[in-house]
Amino acid sequence: MRRSLGWQRVTREGLADHLRQADILTSEALGDTSVYRCQDGEGESIAVSLAGAEGLIIRLRAERPAPLERRRKTAPPVTGR
Repeated sequence: MRRSLGWQRVTREGLADHLRQADILTSEALGDTSVYRCQDGEGESIAVSLAGAEGLIIRLRAERPAPLERRRKTAPPVTGR
């Protein structure tokens, strides 16, 4: 099964709400950008505070089964008499 990333753009207030509701596991800052690894009732997320008035919340989406590989069954070759 594969998991994919889902991301959501949020306002600075939306990011602050997310950080208040989650447990912050780790955080790092580089210039005007701050990155937070969070854990809440929905699972693990990464919250990114960007320069300006917005941020990102990145989550692992639920596992989904890999697509089935279907092959056509071919009839055996017809032999001539």
